[in-house]
Amino acid sequence: MAGQDKKDVRQSSAEALRVFRLDAFFQTGASFETEWLINELDVSRATLQRDLDKLRYTFNAPLEYDQFKKVWYYTSRLYKLPALFVPEKDMPAYGLVRKLLALFQDTPLYNPLRDICGSFQQPIQSKNDLDMMDFEASELKENEWFETRIVVAGRQVDLVDTDVWDTIISALKDNFVLEFDYESVGTNEKTRRRKLEPWQLIYDQGQWYLRGMDQDKKEMRTFVVPRMTKVKIPGRFFQLPADEKVWRHDKYRIGYFGIMTTDTPELCRFIFQGSALYFSGTKFSEDARVEPYTGDIPHKEGAVLVSFTSNQRPAILKEFFPFGADIIPLAPASLVQDWKDKVRAMAEYL
Repeated sequence: MAGQDKKDVRQSSAEALRVFRLDAFFQTGASFETEWLINELDVSRATLQRDLDKLRYTFNAPLEYDQFKKVWYYTSRLYKLPALFVPEKDMPAYGLVRKLLALFQDTPLYNPLRDICGSFQQPIQSKNDLDMMDFEASELKENEWFETRIVVAGRQVDLVDTDVWDTIISALKDNFVLEFDYESVGTNEKTRRRKLEPWQLIYDQGQWYLRGMDQDKKEMRTFVVPRMTKVKIPGRFFQLPADEKVWRHDKYRIGYFGIMTTDTPELCRFIFQGSALYFSGTKFSEDARVEPYTGDIPHKEGAVLVSFTSNQRPAILKEFFPFGADIIPLAPASLVQDWKDKVRAMAEYL
């Protein structure tokens, strides 16, 4: 019985490989005679017909037969085989990618990312790939446990107008200066026309930012992309700074706290305790250290001292403050003062 099972699996795998190859042929946009397909796949006429029927009726491929030219062909180049053919061991990862893709549903990135994701479903065209495939075990409807057991708890990405997005991408690609209207948040400043040398488009925690050199203020600025309107390329070129540490955010920032940065690296020291302890082992910066806290400040049992160097003080405050008394700032002095000011401002509403 076991031998028969193995034989059935081999037959199913061989059939799946032939279906892959048939789809690959038709995806080229060409048409093929029956005899050519029989010779190429090395199968009988009856077997070929079964494979064509499976492709046509089981997988709903746009496969047609021209009675006059006596050829098989696809009526649409947009068709892709379902995700049945992702290797079984990779299905949870594939499901996670699809969940992450959904976060970009309302952005111009969605279609390109969807196409990339779809490429994972392209037909296997080599017999060497046969060992990678478990056709019988790859039916999504029978293996969707990961759809509900692996979850992305993400926030929705803010909508970016397609024209704005395309203009920004063009400016980044060819080093064009951008002009746009922008209204700052939390200030009395009216909408102003900005001139920016765009350096990098950065995604951070559900938001898109454009970082570059403000030509009027002659300083590095970061703008929230959805707040940019009337975006134009006036036709002026710019040169990126020769030093990558100036224009590349991943080289400029010290620490791992997202988009916000300052000019000066500072030694940061905090007491982590209570609910924040699980967070204390995070790699906040390359030189991050965690050690038992032995100072004089009253603290909970098991408290640790977390220290690291960073130039992202505003982002650190934003990330650590929600832990309340379970994170106590010790340095730098400017961050400690910002923390106290924030607490006092909140206390006025109590």
